Amino acid sequence: MSTAEELPGYAADPDDVIRRAVLSAELGADVVAMAVAQVAPDRTRRRRLARGLQEDPGLLTSGRPQGPRIAGELIAALRRAGATRVVPAGCGSCGRQRPLPYLEGAVRICGTCGHRRFARQEVCSVCGVVRSVARRDRHGRSQCAQGARRDDPDQYPAAVLAHLVRLDTGLDEATLKEILRQAAPKPFAVRKLACELAAIPSLLTGGGAQGSAHLVTLLELLNERGARNAVVPPCPWCGRMVRLTTTHGGLRSCSWCPQRMRVERCSACGEERRAYGRSHNGQRLCRSCYGRDRSNPEPCARCGRAGEVRQTGDHAGVCFACVRAPVALCSVCRRMTPCYRADTASPRCPECSHRPEECSGCGRRRRVVTRTAEGDPLCRSCHVIVKTCARCGHETRVSTRRTSGDPVCEPCYRNDPTRRQPCPECGTIAIPARNGLCEACAAPDRLREALGDDHGIVAPGLEPVFRALASGKPSSVPEWLNRPGRAALPNQIRDAGVPVTHDMLDQLAPADRTRQLRMILVATHVLPERDEQLAALERWVSQFLKNTTDPGERRLLHAFVTWHYLRRLRHKHHPGRPLSAYTAADVRYCLAQSAQFLHWLREQGTALTTCSQHDIDTWLAEGTVMRFKARNFVRWAARHNHIRRPITFPPIPSGRPYRTLPDDADRWRLVHRFLHDDSITDVDRVAGLLVLLYGQPLTKIASLTTGQVLTTDEGVRLALGPIP
Repeated sequence: MSTAEELPGYAADPDDVIRRAVLSAELGADVVAMAVAQVAPDRTRRRRLARGLQEDPGLLTSGRPQGPRIAGELIAALRRAGATRVVPAGCGSCGRQRPLPYLEGAVRICGTCGHRRFARQEVCSVCGVVRSVARRDRHGRSQCAQGARRDDPDQYPAAVLAHLVRLDTGLDEATLKEILRQAAPKPFAVRKLACELAAIPSLLTGGGAQGSAHLVTLLELLNERGARNAVVPPCPWCGRMVRLTTTHGGLRSCSWCPQRMRVERCSACGEERRAYGRSHNGQRLCRSCYGRDRSNPEPCARCGRAGEVRQTGDHAGVCFACVRAPVALCSVCRRMTPCYRADTASPRCPECSHRPEECSGCGRRRRVVTRTAEGDPLCRSCHVIVKTCARCGHETRVSTRRTSGDPVCEPCYRNDPTRRQPCPECGTIAIPARNGLCEACAAPDRLREALGDDHGIVAPGLEPVFRALASGKPSSVPEWLNRPGRAALPNQIRDAGVPVTHDMLDQLAPADRTRQLRMILVATHVLPERDEQLAALERWVSQFLKNTTDPGERRLLHAFVTWHYLRRLRHKHHPGRPLSAYTAADVRYCLAQSAQFLHWLREQGTALTTCSQHDIDTWLAEGTVMRFKARNFVRWAARHNHIRRPITFPPIPSGRPYRTLPDDADRWRLVHRFLHDDSITDVDRVAGLLVLLYGQPLTKIASLTTGQVLTTDEGVRLALGPIP
């Protein structure tokens, strides 16, 4: 594995090597960067160019036919941009300034000289002269260029059309000619088709995987026009009906199968795995080792983080987390939006891809989990793959696969040590959370996707929110976003376009959905601390008053709750001394019962100003004990002349048991006993007399001290209040 100390300059920072080498071009930095991006859009080609420039710094101005071929392409791009000091190299054999695709030793030569030097010399089967082989016939015999020109070029289209007519496709001759012209626009392609069909006639009826790419294209065009008997071949390795874009084992194949079956020994870890890429010195690397190799990562053009990137249409490298699906017209919702399968006739956006549809497997209408190669929907149950687990050997549902491709069931996968992989970003050995990254590296990507724009760029106003969420526990980010109703919250914050404040969060979503986000922002000092119970009470009061239909009652209740409750609570409570939930609930009960009392008076045909004691007694007698919660409102209304008559509103009855004396005679009998009965202790006699004669509660009697016993000229006195 390459380390930072072992890497040469061209592998560690190829862009810097190229930049220093092209300073002599006397062009602007933007023009030079555009020229380099045209000839070397990916890191591999830039590394190859940087290596040649590092080994020969004067390669661009010396005119020597040496170095990599890409150096000549860079010289041509710079000269097209207006550079005059770069010198194109001439052919090492003939000296002409032409593209130099061939290498003879350490000297580059042009195509004409290379063809003359390296072309195979054989006896032409047409003219019998030893010359360079231009092509071969269907029997494999060589033909020179002059012999090939003696061949009748019209015989090959006629031969292909004859095969199509014998196939009985149901199409007329004009349509067949048009299809042949589209599938094989060049004469050599038509000749190749004729030779293939002459050798293997079954290529059109199922054996198309043995033919060339032009033959597969011909079958696809025939199938699109509704031709009979023309069979488009599936991939011979995986059996899927997909485009056969490459070859493997002498047969046409899909693009995935050759990569999947290309198992070689990794030069870094020594394991037999699928070859994914190469190091700077050309050694093969597996997927895991390729991500850890220090010579391969490069900065993403969108997020700026170093890692494995993909090339976009503007030659900008974008990491996998920033890759966006191409924009297309969704075939379901008819919106221009990023869509899966954008290159097909039925692109679908992410929202429509997972909508409930009729499953092609079971026929039930269920949520779509995946689709077949033809685009038919499959639910989770029908998507289950039952195979033999490579670890326990049981025939069960396959949960995932190892890097070697072996299927593993869910119980074995949870305990499989290979589940923990090195993170390609930080190198930590952990369970991949997203795109192969660990939780710590995947959390910022998830937040950029939620808070950022289509390119993953977070607006400056949301940077404090992004930093606050990213600074916490990495696993808390997906846990929070995966809760019901939370995934859309970051998008709503982004689309609001205003600074994040407490009022903005209050209007954005219900309090239970924003509570965790608000606590994080307060803890990281993005938002100021506030009394959440008091804020929730104020929101409830505002909504309660809006729901009160009578304007007069609404105005009266607003004055009462504002001046009697909220003014005192705002003065008394603050973030350091928050309002208790019990006090907030008591205010809600009081306001609700006060509104019910006003509604009851209105139903009785009585105004609040004419309310009498009889009305209050009737109101309390007809309802539950909760009606006593309106006591503060009635007393407030009486103090402020909203009730003109003298009234008394009793406090809420205590739930504790108590006993009252029947009359004064009984009370004086007990006083006489406490004064003269010596069988009772002095302490109990004094306490009983204080209760009977002075009405003192037992809690106050128990707290009396000797300092409250006063001896004066008039006698002994007891201080029960401020005045003895």
